[in-house]
Amino acid sequence: MSTYSLKVTNKSGAQQNIAVYQQYPDLVTGLPLVWFTKPVPDGNDTTFTWSINWALNWGTTSQPLAPNVQWTSGGPLQNMDPTTTGGNNSMGITYTGSEFSTSPLAYPNPQVALGDMLVTTDKTFTVKQASLMSIAVYMNSLPAFAVQGEPNGKFLFQTHPTYWLCTTSAKQSVAISEEFVSSPTQFVFDPGVTSLSYTLNAELEFVPS
Repeated sequence: MSTYSLKVTNKSGAQQNIAVYQQYPDLVTGLPLVWFTKPVPDGNDTTFTWSINWALNWGTTSQPLAPNVQWTSGGPLQNMDPTTTGGNNSMGITYTGSEFSTSPLAYPNPQVALGDMLVTTDKTFTVKQASLMSIAVYMNSLPAFAVQGEPNGKFLFQTHPTYWLCTTSAKQSVAISEEFVSSPTQFVFDPGVTSLSYTLNAELEFVPS
């Protein structure tokens, strides 16, 4: 499994909170979560590193999922292997008593296309009961993107995210939108490339370096 790294040097003239988030172009709803974030003093650099391993989970928020809302894990993390034939690629969410739970746990679903992951919810809860529940896709054991939960539904995640670099005051796992970040800059690893570096300049632009 390849390890990827992103080095960022802060030459903006002041300390900046530098963050990485992911977008999932196939999802028409949902919000990226602050995936990585670090405060970086002026003149210093930091390096984000990760491996592409997948997981799914449901979680809760203090209010319906929206920008600036903190996402918190609820169930046990379900590790997925969606790019391997016969690997785990699905899980379910149900409601028992007054709590959500993961059922069934992660399992291989032959009806799900290679590279996709599926979350299925049942009819044991209502829209109102699901108002504070959302579903997140994880990479490197950290939540990266969340969608609002609802009953009797199917939530399909494709393993083709885009990566973005930004500055933000939001903490890790907080839901964001472009209005809640500054200088969003997409970065791409070309085939065979596993490390990139950027410099944040005085105009708060991330420039390849």
